[in-house]
Amino acid sequence: MARLGNVTREELKPEEHQYYDSIAGSRGSVRGPFGVLLHSPDLAARVADTGAFVRFNLDLPESLKETVIITTAREIKNQYEFSAHARLARQAGVSDEAIAAIANGTAPAGLSGEAALLVTYTKELLQNHKVSDATFNAVSGKYGMGKTLEITALIGHYLLVGQILTAFEVDLPEGVMAEIPD
Repeated sequence: MARLGNVTREELKPEEHQYYDSIAGSRGSVRGPFGVLLHSPDLAARVADTGAFVRFNLDLPESLKETVIITTAREIKNQYEFSAHARLARQAGVSDEAIAAIANGTAPAGLSGEAALLVTYTKELLQNHKVSDATFNAVSGKYGMGKTLEITALIGHYLLVGQILTAFEVDLPEGVMAEIPD
């Protein structure tokens, strides 16, 4: 059971409604980490702004963004984040086999090209707390330094979101199955 319930718009002060409305407007509703984050409305707005940038404005194909996000979720073993973004990854054209390889921790085996490169980058950063020169040079050579920074911020954002979901034990939505094996 979640340690904190979702904040409703009515529970916020009138001057804080803008935060709720902005989050709902950009994501369709307030759920998951944002229902919890709204216990600190200013923080919720700042996290939502960063998330909107890396998720919606980062110039990278959706399939690759979602691959990075589910790899991040897998590395921190966050079922909520993984399941939510595995659905989006499928919608973006990521194969069930690739999603399963990431969920099982065997990727980048079974992946190729940019997906394999970005999974390697993400895993090195989160597992080793550093990125090898070879991997960093491959990513920055492919994407340029600015986009490499933005990809790293994408990882960092979902690391933050995953930690909020974990610390506050946010439950999977009803009917959603866990996809990361125990």
